[in-house]
Amino acid sequence: MKNSFRYLQENMLRNSLKRAQINYDILFECQSQSVKKFVNQENFILQMGDLRGFHRLDPTKKLAFFLHGWNDEGSKEWVSELLFTWTRFKPNYCVCVVDWGHLSQSDYKTASMSIFDVGLTVGAIVEFLERLWPNYITRRNVTIAGYSLGAHAAGYAGAVLNGEVEHIIGLDPAGPLFTLPAVVSTEFRLDPSDAQFVQILHTSSGTLGVGIKSGHADFYPNGGAAPQRNCNSFLQLADLSNTNPIACSHSTAAVFFKQSMNPEYPFIGYHCDSYFSYSRGYCSKNRYGRFGVHSQRTSRGDFYFDTQSKKPYVKSTAKQRWSTVIGFTRKQPAG
Repeated sequence: MKNSFRYLQENMLRNSLKRAQINYDILFECQSQSVKKFVNQENFILQMGDLRGFHRLDPTKKLAFFLHGWNDEGSKEWVSELLFTWTRFKPNYCVCVVDWGHLSQSDYKTASMSIFDVGLTVGAIVEFLERLWPNYITRRNVTIAGYSLGAHAAGYAGAVLNGEVEHIIGLDPAGPLFTLPAVVSTEFRLDPSDAQFVQILHTSSGTLGVGIKSGHADFYPNGGAAPQRNCNSFLQLADLSNTNPIACSHSTAAVFFKQSMNPEYPFIGYHCDSYFSYSRGYCSKNRYGRFGVHSQRTSRGDFYFDTQSKKPYVKSTAKQRWSTVIGFTRKQPAG
């Protein structure tokens, strides 16, 4: 039965992949810290086929892209807040949200078949920027983060760029059609070959999120499955505007990603073979891994940690332990 489902899933995805083309309606809404006096943030738009916005990009900054998920769009408030937070704590970055809302706001199956157009367009933008500023911009200095379906689109962008992208961050990559009801080939989903370093945050593993290891470093807060601790009560859902515990847990990946950008609250996991072993203290002396944009990008394996039900989500003991390991201070953020 699983083989039958896999055949049907891969047949749909393969046909979409074959038809993939650059989509000129996708907007790249970019933000960076401005060097101009009295101006904190600078915003501009990039779009394939329109050169007007490209002169505003500072090629000396590192480049990052964020891809939202199904039934969403780049203009949503939570996306804007994420970009602001990213550039606040990483001012050496220019971050662009890839707004593919005109493709994502359809039924789930149709949106899933659009990820290859999205990934191809992201790859084309990077290639264009490499040609425009060959002495500054290179794919080996690019980060791509994607949430849900956006994570698989990020993976295809990385594949288009021959797996040479520096870093891909998958935020609870979508499970339905990719690992549910059957697991499809890595050709169609995010996997470690898509970038030099791929890290994954699992928050609804096996339901809305993929149920398998998908990166070089996979992080599993509270075991990685629904419900996450901030989704156990309707009173704890203010951040997410979602009263479904599974959907809330899926969305939690983006919430934790934003919180992890603050270097004072590092999301640290212990290398372990399972949450069962972690929760019983069998891995307390194992090596650490850090999730997010401040990651050391050398960690490999599965990492487990617990969170609190409210902001800032990570336990204070995690901060103290990480401070001991790397000498973290406010004056010298880890990175």
